[in-house]
Amino acid sequence: MSAAPTTCLRFVARRYLILSIVAFGLVTLAGRTIWSRNAYYFRGMDPPPLPTPPALPEVLPPLYARFRETELHLPQERWEQRRPRADEKFLFVAGHSRGCGWGNAMQELLLNAYMAYKAGRSFVFANYTWNDNGSQYSEYNGKKIPSLIPYSAIIQGPIVGAPFPPGDHTPPAVHRDYFDAMCPHKVTYIREDISETISFKNSAKEITDGWANKLARIEEPCIQTAPNSRQIYNFDVFGDPKAMIDIWPELSASPILTHFGWSPLVELAFDNNRDLFLSSTAVEPYLTSSPFTTNAERYSAIPGLMAIHLRRGDFEAHCEHLGRHSARYAAFNSLPALVDTFEPPPPPHAGFERGTNSDENMATYRARCFPSVAQVVERVRAVRATPAGRGLSKLYIMTNADREFIKALKTALWRDQPWEMLASSRDVVLNWEQTFVAQALDMLVGQRAQVFVGNGFSTLTANVVTMRMANRFPPESTRFW
Repeated sequence: MSAAPTTCLRFVARRYLILSIVAFGLVTLAGRTIWSRNAYYFRGMDPPPLPTPPALPEVLPPLYARFRETELHLPQERWEQRRPRADEKFLFVAGHSRGCGWGNAMQELLLNAYMAYKAGRSFVFANYTWNDNGSQYSEYNGKKIPSLIPYSAIIQGPIVGAPFPPGDHTPPAVHRDYFDAMCPHKVTYIREDISETISFKNSAKEITDGWANKLARIEEPCIQTAPNSRQIYNFDVFGDPKAMIDIWPELSASPILTHFGWSPLVELAFDNNRDLFLSSTAVEPYLTSSPFTTNAERYSAIPGLMAIHLRRGDFEAHCEHLGRHSARYAAFNSLPALVDTFEPPPPPHAGFERGTNSDENMATYRARCFPSVAQVVERVRAVRATPAGRGLSKLYIMTNADREFIKALKTALWRDQPWEMLASSRDVVLNWEQTFVAQALDMLVGQRAQVFVGNGFSTLTANVVTMRMANRFPPESTRFW
């Protein structure tokens, strides 16, 4: 009768013994693990170094291959041919700008395309060119950038091969590679063939008419300007306040501007960041979901938005140079209808040395070319108080400034007046392809703002002004510092 309890007790004892052994083993293992992890510190030694991580491959800029491929398969490009058709006549400006900013390149592109249009020839477009030495990449400010960007990655419209509007029988534009394939033998002219025959050498109209008249008498289909002949419309033209006055009525009414558009890549960047630009109550279709019509219809004014253009960085030295040489506003920033004009202050005295200026005059230039935070705040407040500024609630800062400057400016603007939102070029979210054409997004925003305040000496501002004036925005809505 007593055997059963004894057996039960032995079973329980064995269970406790097994559990005790297991527990002891776990404690010992844990202790050894902890000791091994800290033994180096207890011994006064550093742990062995971690292996060097493998080097990450450098992320290279995009090459925009899909855009180039589209440019080489335009409907008007008949690659099966060996020579131009009877109705094909081309004009390629081989001496186009290189190694300059997009603002300069775009101004030149518009006028080159208009010159071909007026001559009744197919405009031959190449690439936005930073470096044409055959390299895929170049360096700018210590960073790699694409040496070439297809223009269709930045813009759309007749300039890059889209059809002209119905009833306009001007032959459409073609890519340079197609021109080279059709025209192994070209007739080449130099810039001086025309520039030496006109009275006002910076007049865009005289230059354009001179080339159009010359080309109208030539039956040869394959015409180019000499690569080493420099730009037809050069920096002197774009820096002369009188250069665009005569040509503006016809240029602004031409399909080069009326049917100009920003590329789907740029428009997608706008759509993805539209909350920074549009009012919270705005109802507007996405650009990328809307068929293209005209420049004016597609890029209408955004109610409530003020856009301001602030160049920083190396522009400080450029502004000093402009001040020392008593420069005037850029050509497109000097159209007669614009409200803000600029007359360089007179030199301190008659014998003042050229290339220098007084401190007072230099301060005048800095306020208009490189304004301080306080000067920006004051100007924004003044423009917002005008009839054109009624209802402004959002402010977008187009800038290459560093984040510290932008932070200080935003803080000052917030403190001065209430805004629904303040945003800048540093706040937009871009994909890798859009990153290298971001200036075009800023131009699109500036073009559509209810009110725009720009830099009268800047070609980027000048392109925004060009589009606003072509689209018949009220002149009082386009201002300068």
